[in-house]
Amino acid sequence: MHLRIGTRRSPLAMAQTHHVMGLIKAKVPQAEFTLCQIATIADRDRKSEFHQFGMVGVFAVEHEQQLVKGEVDFVVHSLKDLPTTLHEGLTLASVPEREDPRDGLCGATMLSLRQGAHVGTGSLRRRAQILSLRPDVTVVPIRGNVGPRLAKIDGEDALDAVILACAGLKRLGLDEASSEVLDAMRFPYAVGQGALGLEARAGDEAVIAVLKAIECPKARAEVEAERAMMHALGAGCSLPVGACAEWKDGALTLHAQVTSIDGSEHVVAAESGPPEQAERIGVAAAEVLKQRGGARILETSFRGYYPSFKSL
Repeated sequence: MHLRIGTRRSPLAMAQTHHVMGLIKAKVPQAEFTLCQIATIADRDRKSEFHQFGMVGVFAVEHEQQLVKGEVDFVVHSLKDLPTTLHEGLTLASVPEREDPRDGLCGATMLSLRQGAHVGTGSLRRRAQILSLRPDVTVVPIRGNVGPRLAKIDGEDALDAVILACAGLKRLGLDEASSEVLDAMRFPYAVGQGALGLEARAGDEAVIAVLKAIECPKARAEVEAERAMMHALGAGCSLPVGACAEWKDGALTLHAQVTSIDGSEHVVAAESGPPEQAERIGVAAAEVLKQRGGARILETSFRGYYPSFKSL
């Protein structure tokens, strides 16, 4: 079986794609692959901040177009970048085992971070959450691949710290770059962070069967709950909506948080249930967030970033 795989060109994207290839090879030894590297609009424009591209699909549009045209058989996404509404005719075919979804503070720990420190991140969620915990810091917008972001800690105009996903660091063999893994209950991670999403054409049964063979049911349940919550909030993947999935006695609990862009206020929710009810768990968490003021926070805080943001 020959599979054409769509992927971004970054070192992290390539590492993730080779990881998926290894998982497939273990199940289907005769499988062969062709990598089709795709440059997204965010890859081509390295100057704009993420929110300037719009709310949805900045890293996914070109990949979905290739799938629809039949130029690739499936695409490997960082699932946090994949919109909760997929292009017509496409499906989230598989979610392999999830890597550590938490964020890492690189260059310092929360306790050692000096008063007024400069902390780099390109994420509005991370910006809001670090300001919620440390309102004294100055958040500096940064973009680029993992290596160049880490280099900003010791480079010219050095930052005191940067915030990065632990999953990306681990997949690149850079675990030791993290000075502190941030507690997900205090610093909830992005929806789908640490998980890979394998997207395919809905009618391509042969490809879907191969991808389903490497799916992790627990990872699937977690991201289904998180994505359902995000979708019910009407929030794009770049907005400061955080999540933390927890398991106990076979039941899934989704902890969710919405934070104002300046970090001055946040609301939380937690909903539990069996994994087969993951979508219901996510929708219920979203409703609690709305009732507690999450809709107001999203609408008032982010209209300046997204003029087209619709009321919830």
